[in-house]
Amino acid sequence: MSIINPFSVTIVFVLVLIGLAVFRPAVGRVVCGVFFLIMALGVNVPVTLIDPTLFAQAGAHAVLPVYRWFFTEVLARYPLPFVIALILFETTVGVLILSRGKGVRLGLLGAVLFCLFLTPVGVEEFTAPLLAIPYALLMRKDFPQPVLRLSRAAG
Repeated sequence: MSIINPFSVTIVFVLVLIGLAVFRPAVGRVVCGVFFLIMALGVNVPVTLIDPTLFAQAGAHAVLPVYRWFFTEVLARYPLPFVIALILFETTVGVLILSRGKGVRLGLLGAVLFCLFLTPVGVEEFTAPLLAIPYALLMRKDFPQPVLRLSRAAG
């Protein structure tokens, strides 16, 4: 296995996010929120347009039998409703993280739960709980201003 693989890339990304969450939480929050928006709109929308059955294939070898059943029996038959729900969820989480106050915490909680829920999908997702760490760290902070208001004030 090469040193540059999905696991090492994820671990480096997580370490960067943890560093930002601890030392630069405002920047970490922006990166986490934008990450969810990129995954929703920049990855999942194009994948849906190209081949929505790829989502069902991703869970065909899930660790938990209930996940395998859901991905191969339910998701394989009705990929579009699931994928649309996924895109809406990720978009909502990203927007909430970039919002303010309790909305930020709600978005971060959604991100943590999403990472934990994603783990049993397959071996490729075993590092997903690590991604929950920076989101959980950011939940300790208060963010009274939405990101857009902060960017206007800085400009």
